Amino acid sequence: METLRGIVQRLIYQNESNSYCVFLLEDYNEERIVCTANLEAPKEGDDLEVTGRYITHKKYGRQFETATIERLKPDTLYGAKPYLINLAVRGLGEKSIDKILAYFEDDLITVLRAEDPVALLEVPGLRKSVKEDLYNSLRGEGILQEINRFLEAAGLSSRWSRILYTTYGGAAINVLEDNPFRLLELDSTITFSMADTLRAALEIDPGDERRIEAAVIYTLRNISDNGHSCMPADELIGLVFDRLGGYAEEIATRIEELLEYGQIIGTDYDGLLYIYSPNIYHAESEAAYLTQQLMADSEVIPLDMEAFIEQFERNKQIHLGDAQKEAIQLALQNKMALITGGPGTGKTTIIQALVEAFQQTPQNRILLCAPTGRAAKRLTEATGYEATTIHRLLMPIQGSDSYDFTKNEDNLLEADVVIVDEASMLNVQLYYSLLAAIPESAYVVIVGDVDQLPPIGAGFVLRDLLDSEVIPFVRLNTIFRQKEGNRIVRNAHDINHGDMPELTPVGEFTFREVRSVTEMMHQIVAFYTSSLENVTDELDVQIISPMRRGVAGSVAISKIIQEAVNKKSTLRSEVKINGQIYRVGDKVIQVLNNYELEVFNGEIGVIFAISKTEVSIRFLDKEVKVPMEDMTSFMLAYAITVHKSQGSEYGIVIIPFIPTYNQMLQRNLLYTAVTRARNKVIVIGTKGAIQKAVQTQSGTARYSLFKERLQGVI
Repeated sequence: METLRGIVQRLIYQNESNSYCVFLLEDYNEERIVCTANLEAPKEGDDLEVTGRYITHKKYGRQFETATIERLKPDTLYGAKPYLINLAVRGLGEKSIDKILAYFEDDLITVLRAEDPVALLEVPGLRKSVKEDLYNSLRGEGILQEINRFLEAAGLSSRWSRILYTTYGGAAINVLEDNPFRLLELDSTITFSMADTLRAALEIDPGDERRIEAAVIYTLRNISDNGHSCMPADELIGLVFDRLGGYAEEIATRIEELLEYGQIIGTDYDGLLYIYSPNIYHAESEAAYLTQQLMADSEVIPLDMEAFIEQFERNKQIHLGDAQKEAIQLALQNKMALITGGPGTGKTTIIQALVEAFQQTPQNRILLCAPTGRAAKRLTEATGYEATTIHRLLMPIQGSDSYDFTKNEDNLLEADVVIVDEASMLNVQLYYSLLAAIPESAYVVIVGDVDQLPPIGAGFVLRDLLDSEVIPFVRLNTIFRQKEGNRIVRNAHDINHGDMPELTPVGEFTFREVRSVTEMMHQIVAFYTSSLENVTDELDVQIISPMRRGVAGSVAISKIIQEAVNKKSTLRSEVKINGQIYRVGDKVIQVLNNYELEVFNGEIGVIFAISKTEVSIRFLDKEVKVPMEDMTSFMLAYAITVHKSQGSEYGIVIIPFIPTYNQMLQRNLLYTAVTRARNKVIVIGTKGAIQKAVQTQSGTARYSLFKERLQGVI
């Protein structure tokens, strides 16, 4: 490790989301050095002492890879002014700084370098609030450096120093020395192993009850990543045991104590104790209660059903099936109704009919929503009635939890009817958030395909609502879509029933056999390129892969497609972010909700302009200027995973499907991918992989007691 001292001449790049920065440092020999760091970015004019090592980057050449940054206090009056300016204290402008310089003269350096610069509070002619903020800021700078050194000595990045100081102030180090696992409270991206590294550095015994408690809470908090709402106590003990490498008895004892204190919640059912995080327990139990409340207040809509259906059929020039008529009547006679069925079974037609039916009644304030922007747009086009995403409908609170919304039980939606499409994507937290915001007097219609992939997050609401058999429902089985997409629909139903689809080299459902990953990639490029010629919008062609990582994953496919259709060119602007190059014309996907920009997880767009500070992206329904620092939540999207595609529909879908995908070769995954296509499906793979998927049903059980709560047995 080497140490450099110098002045920051320019901040070249900064990414606040992961604290990565690049800056130009001029050392005391006037040599200019490009420095990179995964730390809080310095400001131009800062006098720094940095430690690290020189490396040679393939593209950018010699750089100084910075491990630690210490912001030095000035030792001359010449450096005092920029130092004070860089503190960015509100109300402290150049005139105020001149007053400070005039008051202290040469003594200012002593004051600024003092451990407690209380003399600043005596400066005449400055507002009291400015002096207090300056004093607190200087005190904070010293504490911040102490926190930096504390974390670095433990082998952790000092990127967390600022949030530690903001949260705990001057007591931050004492807080962590008392319990290093308080780190986990700061940010969801901090892992248990990071906090455990600090615990080891502080020489705290690995059997310490604070470590065991933190492991229990952390493990329970993360079970929703695998779809679980809760976990049997014995299995939870096993997971924590694996994380800690022992201490089974101590874990069991600590779980009992946490249950007693209410930090975790237990529910006894069928001879087992199920353990919940409080937030998931609240969502599951309240969602069941609100569902039961809606069901308890049924009321028949005053509408001549027979006359309405005759008029609807005449206007649309269609003939509704018996199950469709039953579904329409069910939704008009119950405060909550459920409609499920596969592709082509007439779900969208039923929604069209319900919108028209409710408009003819006093209950005519109708809200249509779906989990994704594409599904909402499709709903709007099908009904002629504006639909929106559930997140936009509920209005997320900026900077808060992803399930914290403006619309809630204290600020209800103004609606008589709420119709939810693509409900297979509802996890228990989103379902609860939606129900909490719906007035008790409103009618709720839930529409979805229960055979698709389960949602990301805790629970499988649509399946549990159906299996509980307490919600009136209709299951649609008759296929009505007989013209466009006929073979797509028929093959989807064959897959769903465990039968091999019809595989031919041409037509609406095209199959191309390949023998290797290399051959598969060549075929994907060829089909993608030719498909672009058959659509008016490139967003209507989508490659959907069973997995994200690996040689055949969506990330690898996207990079190959980028080089095939959007190569580096002097005519195209480009930018490199976290190692990934983005060019004008690239297809990208947002992978995190950005409430400020109103761009949500799963939305896909095309870059149409790149400037020094922002990237302009055209989405299906809007154009957004994305600040460069927010581009870290985007990825190339020529190929996406099946999970990311759920709730969306594309004109042409290309599906790579080879044995390499191994455990991802499952029936519901293939079925979901195929049902994303409107006009054409192209499967590039092997018959063996398709056969395996058709015969393999997902064996992953999700622990949840939502169905039992709906049934009233808990």
